[in-house]
Order: sequence, then structure tokens, then C-alpha cells
Amino acid sequence: MVTRLEAGDPARIGRYRLLGQLGAGGMGRVLLGVGPDGRLVAIKQVHAHLVGEQDFLPRFRREAQTSARVSGAYTAAVVDFDVESESPWLASVFVPGMPLDRAVQQYGTLGPGQIRTLAVGLASALRSIHGVGLIHRDLKPGNVILAQDGPRVIDFGIARVADELSDLTHTGSIIGSPAFMSPEQAQSEPLTPAGDVFSLGSVLVMAATGASPFAGNSMPHVLYKIVNTDPDLSVLSPEVRELVGPCLNRDPAARPTPAQILDFLGSLPPQQQPWPLGVHRAIYDQSRELSALVSDPEATQITGIDTSTVPEPPGADFDRRVGQFLLAAQVAETRRRRRLLTGALVGVVILVGAVVGGVFAFGGSDGRASAGPNPLAGLNLTALRSMDMCAVMRDPLIPSLGRWTRSPVSERWGRCSAQAGGYEFDLDIQRTTAYRNGGRTVNGVPVLETDRPVDGGCGRALIPATMDPQFGITLTVKNGPSVDQRCTVADDALGRLAPDVERGPRLADIRNSLAHHDPCALVDPDDTHLSIGDKVRGTPDLLHSCDWIGTNTLTVTFERTKAFASPAHPIHIDFGGGNVIDVDAAEMNSNGCVRRGVYRTVTGDDVEAVTVRVTTPTVGTGTVPAGKCLSAQTILNHVLGDLPEVMG
Repeated sequence: MVTRLEAGDPARIGRYRLLGQLGAGGMGRVLLGVGPDGRLVAIKQVHAHLVGEQDFLPRFRREAQTSARVSGAYTAAVVDFDVESESPWLASVFVPGMPLDRAVQQYGTLGPGQIRTLAVGLASALRSIHGVGLIHRDLKPGNVILAQDGPRVIDFGIARVADELSDLTHTGSIIGSPAFMSPEQAQSEPLTPAGDVFSLGSVLVMAATGASPFAGNSMPHVLYKIVNTDPDLSVLSPEVRELVGPCLNRDPAARPTPAQILDFLGSLPPQQQPWPLGVHRAIYDQSRELSALVSDPEATQITGIDTSTVPEPPGADFDRRVGQFLLAAQVAETRRRRRLLTGALVGVVILVGAVVGGVFAFGGSDGRASAGPNPLAGLNLTALRSMDMCAVMRDPLIPSLGRWTRSPVSERWGRCSAQAGGYEFDLDIQRTTAYRNGGRTVNGVPVLETDRPVDGGCGRALIPATMDPQFGITLTVKNGPSVDQRCTVADDALGRLAPDVERGPRLADIRNSLAHHDPCALVDPDDTHLSIGDKVRGTPDLLHSCDWIGTNTLTVTFERTKAFASPAHPIHIDFGGGNVIDVDAAEMNSNGCVRRGVYRTVTGDDVEAVTVRVTTPTVGTGTVPAGKCLSAQTILNHVLGDLPEVMG
């Protein structure tokens, strides 16, 4: 619901024209705005009296910067913020939709299939949030938006700032929603990502039953039940109960991670309308009202949604019939997909049973593209960065060729090579610019081919989730008697490769590794403004590398490498203001400057490192070439400072 702005409110905040007010709370109020590109944003404006709190602004800046790094299909991304204004604010993408609590109240509880869709979205969102070192702290139905194409999690990251404010955390007060807290949060103990998983379980119970599993007649009663009692889950369907039960374990170490929840749930079938029809009608009507509000600032404000006379959205009957068909296929697949959901922390194993099935795919190793869902659609760029390709190649890709004559070896993340039967197999995750779509699939996964030999070999690519730019899992087969024979071997290998990739084996200790982080999201635009250019967008070039191309070229790379030493005879250059850098003679006469920093030591002299390269189009001497070294060092310092601390 959007209400009118108050008297004296500004017409704009930053570059956003204000349309109305969405709500208010202890931290501030939330306004609806529209950017110059027509994109709607929710602007969280902090109350003025909180700005004077000790250390508030540094905390708010840190949380805003970290929140801006969260990306994913199931979060409302933070797109802008201003900490220095009189009333600091943060803007995130506004998603037309309905809060989960209101949807359940008005249109009833969700069925098992809809709960599964909700669970996939929430787990995916938490994986994105936790991946940048944030804990949501207030995952509740009101912070889950049911959008046209799936759920969105909002208000992540800012709860931590509120949690540390003296004005909000005086004795006896609690940050968060009691009915959806974890036991450790209810007891004011240190929080971990596992607390969000407990809240996820409570939210799913509410969506399925209409009430929190710990509902009580008072706040103390609710908190007592969370800390001391096991919830009654008998009213849940078996598949929902087996999903929710492990999440609500009072021991944080016994709860599954978001990644394990996603592995348990499997891939979702395509869905035109994932929610009850009344919710989609409300979203359809809300979208029309918002469009009118954006185009006409004086248009009637939104005061609520009355669906009693709203016509059915176009195509609703077709969507409903498609949904019924897919639901029947889902039920048939349930018996095939039985999994164990395991808890990775402290070796605790959580045994669970079946959940509503996952993949409804068409095509075989030599099939043509079909309308079936891609089994690898859940492998986005974040998942690909975390994948252990040598684990995929643990067994020979062509059993008839015998065992590996050269065992799989990885020279960098996302790549592995091995030899068997005289053939060399090179598996890599890379951009697929050089590959073309011939319309083939293998086990339902689209297959791309190369027009010409790749390094003397035959190349194929499996395409996971759609992304821009597109990355694929490429297989190049070299050696062998002829190109045709190499391609035959490559095609045969794809049939074994596709299901192994779908299981997505992850790199060891990925929780602490630099490998799963996005270099494009870790560079502050303010750092690139002077040396690269204004509003230059970073583009992933390699799996763990990102380029900004403007006045100069910036490349940030994450890698596992051997330990490295500083220059033996550096030249000290003082730019003033405490900006002192060390360069060597070669850098002073080069058009590029490289700075490297260690993120963590892995084993022995192996380290995970960040490399920053700034390249200019000209070569010279003096302060201009040294300036690019200052830029590289500044960016490196900020990237290392923004990465989460390595957890024990």
C-alpha cells in the first residue's frame, strides 16, 4: 500500500523522484521512488535522530556496501545509497507483489508444490546473502514478497545496524520478529547463518498452516516455546514436514545449510503462476496501478487491492492447465528422486525422506532441443564458481577407454584436465562466445558446438542457467586419430558428464574460500571513477576475473596460487594525504601496474589471492604511471577489506 507523501517531504531523494510512502519502522521510513530509467525503488530513509548515535554512520555504510554486493534472482537488490546526506538512505529494487503474511491471510495457505517453490526461493536468497558475509536476522513472512515469478527476500543486512543501536537495544528489547526467531536469537546469543535457516523453517510452516509453529499468547510465551519446545509438525504434509523438521532443530550445527536445502529440493519445473490465482490477480492489478502512478505523478494513490471485480489476467486458464499438467508430472517423479539431506557442520547427519520431485526433462545424448526444463538451470555463476571440476572427472568420462593414464589435475579454479586411451580431456567453465547452438541436448541440457577445432581438439559446451555474458561447461577432446573421432568421443563423454555436473561437486572448504565470491561485485564505483571512468560496468571475462574497460582498463582476479614476495628494491612515492606506494623501475616504464594481496593461506605455501591490474593505453615515466599503481593499491585494499573474515 502506497500512501501520500507528508507535507514538507522532498520531491526527490538522490536521483529518484518520490511517488509515496510504503511504511515506517524503528529504523526509519520506506518510500517508493522511480529512477531516471523508470525503475521503481524502495528507499529506506533513516530517522534523523539515529544519525547522531555513536558509530552509526560507519556501521550503516559498511552494511550498505555489503548489502549492495548481494545478487540473485530471489533478492531485491540494493542499487544505491547515500550515507553522507542529512538523512542517510538506501535504495533497493521495488518488486511488485504481495507480502507472504498478507497473501496467506487473504487467499489461504500454500500447497506442497507452492511451499517447495517458496523454499527454493528463500534458500537461494539466503545463500546469496550469506555468501557476502551477511546474516538477515529478521526473515519473516512480512519480509518475503510473492512476486509474479517467485519469492523475493527484502530488508537484508540492515537488521545488524539496528541490532547495535543503543536507542533500539536497551535492556529488555529484542530486534527481530519473536515468532520467527531462532533459539539463539531469542536468548541474545551470537548469531550465525544457521539462525536464518531456523527462521526459514518457521516461515514455511506459517505459509503451510497460517501460523508460526511457536505461536503463543504473549511474547514471553513465544520465546519460551522457541527455546524449550519442539514444534508440532503433524499437520504438515509429509514432504513439507521432512523439509522443515531439520531446519527447526534447536542445535544450530544440526541445521542444513541453504545449499543443502537446494540440493534436497532439486530443480523446479517451469511455472507460469507459482501462487494461488488470487495473489496473481492482485499483483496484476498492483502493476497496472504502479504504471499509472509512474507515468502520472498526480495519479490516484494506491489504497489497497480489491480483487472481487478484477478480471482474470490474460492467459490465466492456459497457465492453470499447464500447472496441472506439471503437477501431475511432479508427483510421478517423486518416487524417482529420494535423497538424504545431510548437515555438513560438525559431522551431524540429518536423515530425511522424500520431497516433491524435481526434474521433468526431455531429450537424450543425441536429442534435439525440447521444451523441457534444463536440469542445470540452478547452476548460476555463483554455483559455477564453487564447482570442483576435478571431482566431476573423478571417474573416466569414457569407461571403454580404461582408467586415467594421467590423473585429473587442476591448474586453476573451474578447470581440470586428464588423459585416457590416448585422448586428452580438458574440462573448463568459460564464456561460450566461440560456440554455436546446433539445437542438440544431452539429458535435457542444451549443447553448443564449435565451428572450428579448439587448440587442435573438438569442443562442446553444456549450458547451465541463462546469464549475461553466457558461461558454459566446456569439454575439449584433443589427440586421437582424427577430428571426427575426437568429436565422437566428446559427444559420448557428454552423456556421462551432464548428470555429474548436475550434482555440482563443490570445492573443498568453499565456505572459507575466495572461489565463490564475485569479483565484479567487490569493486566500489567510487574507486573506479577517476582511473577508469564514471558508470563503467564490470563484466566477468573469466570465471574468477572481472574487467572494467574505460579510460584505463581494470582487471580484478581471484586465484589460488603460490605465495609471492614484494619487490626487492622498491621506489617510494608519496602522493600526500598518507598515500604512499612502492613501485619498481619496471612498473615506472610500463603501461600496466599490478598489485596482489593474500586473502588466506590454504596449505604450505599455497594461498588464495586477489590480483588487481590497471592498464593505461600509453607508456611513460613519473607520476602518471605511478598513479595507476595508486589506483590498483587502493582498489586492492578495499576489496580485501570488504571480503568476509575467514571463519574457523
